[in-house]
Amino acid sequence: MTQETQMNSNTTIRGALAALAAAAAMAGTGALQAADFKGKTVRVVIGYAAGGGYDTYGRQVARHIGRHLPGKPIVVAQNRPGAGSLNAVNYIYYQAPKDGTVFATFARSVPLLAFSGQSKQAKFDPTKLTWIGTSSSYQGEAYLMVVRKDTGIRSINDLRKAEKPLNFASTSFGSDGTDVPAVLRDILGINVQPLRGYPGGNTLYLAVERGEAQARMVGYASMKTAQPGWLKPDSPVRVILQFATKTRLPDFPDAPTALEVVTKQDDKDLIAMMETPFYLARPFAAPPGLKPDVTAALREGFMKAHADPKYKADAERLRLLTSPLDGAEVQKLIERLGKMNPALFARYAKILENPKSPLRKVQWTKVQGEIAKLGKKGRFQFKVAGKDKAEEARVGEDGYTEITINGKKAKDKDLKAGMKCEMLYEGPGSYAGKLTCTM
Repeated sequence: MTQETQMNSNTTIRGALAALAAAAAMAGTGALQAADFKGKTVRVVIGYAAGGGYDTYGRQVARHIGRHLPGKPIVVAQNRPGAGSLNAVNYIYYQAPKDGTVFATFARSVPLLAFSGQSKQAKFDPTKLTWIGTSSSYQGEAYLMVVRKDTGIRSINDLRKAEKPLNFASTSFGSDGTDVPAVLRDILGINVQPLRGYPGGNTLYLAVERGEAQARMVGYASMKTAQPGWLKPDSPVRVILQFATKTRLPDFPDAPTALEVVTKQDDKDLIAMMETPFYLARPFAAPPGLKPDVTAALREGFMKAHADPKYKADAERLRLLTSPLDGAEVQKLIERLGKMNPALFARYAKILENPKSPLRKVQWTKVQGEIAKLGKKGRFQFKVAGKDKAEEARVGEDGYTEITINGKKAKDKDLKAGMKCEMLYEGPGSYAGKLTCTM
């Protein structure tokens, strides 16, 4: 081999090695390239209708996380309510793209439903979801049992002695608002009855305000955000029990925790199992099978968003209690829950086999008039014929409101100001059950 040939050979080898080194370097930085969301739209799917606690936390994340994701994508919130938020979970588990552009927030009870087999709609493995994090780990939080003061109920003991069952406003099977009072009824012997069929968080508040239901379960943070009047001395309700907290919150010193009022160890174990999901109180998860670099980018962006001064300022304005955990920590909680004693899951499922939870009977009011103004989150002003002042109503998501325009089925986006309509609703501020409109 000549010297020139040897030099050329060495050059070729060096070039090949340089190419391999470059490829290795690209592999090392592939996470950044693969996780680049530039020019994409990221959707935060919210498993409940607009107006409740999950909606507020979901929209808060949607407002702020985009600044902390690679490529700074546009982020939009999208409500997808139904089946106690299981519609949203099934969507991300089976249908949503697995590229990080879709993730969801849903009921914290979802993993418990899946592990216990209690819900036919919870056919997924919670450990396979890509957990992004939770906005709250329930520090300084509690899930409160509130009852109307005019019921005369002041304690759990009073609720045991109640002659008639107290109706607890709730959304559907699988929701905390339905399942927690049903299980506590069995454990504590209290005379309560979850009343299902409300489309979203604010309708649960309205049901109690109107006396259609006498009680509900509600998170402290949600109440501070959506119904702060319930924390004032002249509140129409009182708190009689605190769930998912080891110690009493200072705001409710006379309301015991659930573990304080049970004596049997198996009852304490069941309550402890039910309380575990609350420590991932406002969970966010993406579909299974995301690339590791995309998962890392979402988790990092999630935590950075919560540390952002703009996020914190918004949270203070909205009265949100935030104590975030990243996705890796949430994953550990999920795995721990899945490994609990199967007997506890079996007992939980058996109690909920016959939850004695009827659907509410809706008293519809029929009015005629026109849509005066369209607002945000499904709100609209409706000018009722013969009345001087327009009334506020709302369109429910996920098909709750049946809309017909010129004899054809339509969606809320098709509604226009000035349309003449006949509306079925429950009164000012409530959701419309049916809108029959003409152009």
